Amino acid sequence: MDKAAGKLSFLDRFLTLWIFIAMGIGVLSGYLFPSISNTIEGMSTGTISWPIAIGLILMMYPPLAKVK
Repeated sequence: MDKAAGKLSFLDRFLTLWIFIAMGIGVLSGYLFPSISNTIEGMSTGTISWPIAIGLILMMYPPLAKVK
């Protein structure tokens, strides 16, 4: 293991893997539960998708709060 990889956390080191797992879960849930798209679409107000808005806020909070 090189020095740069040793400094990364477990989550950071396997970020690509987590992204592909999340994509797989999304595709699999859409295949197994076709009505899930209607459920997620029902969580919208006008042009705002609340699940996406909440996800973006949670994703952007650490950089905005300068969390290391």
